[in-house]
Amino acid sequence: MDMDSELEKDTSPGAWILKVDGSSTSERSGAGLILKSPEGFTVQTDISFGFPTTNNQAEYEALIAGLKLSRTLRVQDLKLYSDSQIVVKQTNGEYIEKDPTLAKYQALVQSYLASIPNHQVLQICREENQQVDILSKLVRNSSDLDCSVYFEELHKPSIESEEVLEIESNHNWMTPFINYLEKGYLPKDKGKDQRLKAKAAKFFLEEGILYRRTFSSPILKCFGPEEAKYCLAEVHEGICGDHKSAKVLAHKIIRQGYY
Repeated sequence: MDMDSELEKDTSPGAWILKVDGSSTSERSGAGLILKSPEGFTVQTDISFGFPTTNNQAEYEALIAGLKLSRTLRVQDLKLYSDSQIVVKQTNGEYIEKDPTLAKYQALVQSYLASIPNHQVLQICREENQQVDILSKLVRNSSDLDCSVYFEELHKPSIESEEVLEIESNHNWMTPFINYLEKGYLPKDKGKDQRLKAKAAKFFLEEGILYRRTFSSPILKCFGPEEAKYCLAEVHEGICGDHKSAKVLAHKIIRQGYY
């Protein structure tokens, strides 16, 4: 699904585009988002809520879902579009959050934005946000369903999830190699330090990124768990594009944190 050309003209070459929308009606509450990379890789997501929400809360849930995905994919430059005046102006500090529930949502939004060095939160009219509005109101058996849409169910508000209290850790399998190559740190156990030295000979750091030398293929960029999930999703997008179950599985791996 292509994004609006007018929005893309206003975007720097390296920026990702995120469009979000939330909807709360008597029949269904949900959110939709479209995230597009500078290279054109696009993720479309429909989220259904298993709890009652107001329209403003639904808009915030959409925003948080988009920011969570952006953080997972290590997005560094983001232009975010929403048609909710309240959400946009509160996020940009133009409105003060008087509602305690929305204040909690706003605090969570700011925590996610802090992980994206370059970001802009912009308001667009509802007509320019129709693609995402449709996503926010889709059901799984809808005749309007695009086979590339990922579905997710949210069983409780984001501000009540355990992730609010989670302290993110970047410690993963790459950490010992990075610590050794960058700072000379080695395990205290002599057997482990020798094994690390031997393995580290195959790796090198460039601008803080870990790479691995190989004999039979080009130099490989090393990925942590989150980036690996993203790559897996892209593989499923390209190879298994006609198999919706594979797309759903890839999306769940990205969103649910499975290794």
